[in-house]
Amino acid sequence: MDRKWDTVQALPYKIVDRRPGDIATCYADPRKAKSRLGWDAKYGIDEMCSDAWRWQRNNPNGYE
Repeated sequence: MDRKWDTVQALPYKIVDRRPGDIATCYADPRKAKSRLGWDAKYGIDEMCSDAWRWQRNNPNGYE
């Protein structure tokens, strides 16, 4: 996902050790939800990242 986001805006990052409580892995693949629950994602990763970034820009202090 980090490579996908770089197509929108380059973000500097540094890979470091996990923090206590961090999850081991994370996947953004809805195929299992479709096969088990019949659920389909309405949007792809590009649209979701764009929407999340737009919300953050418009709400820099989060929910107030």
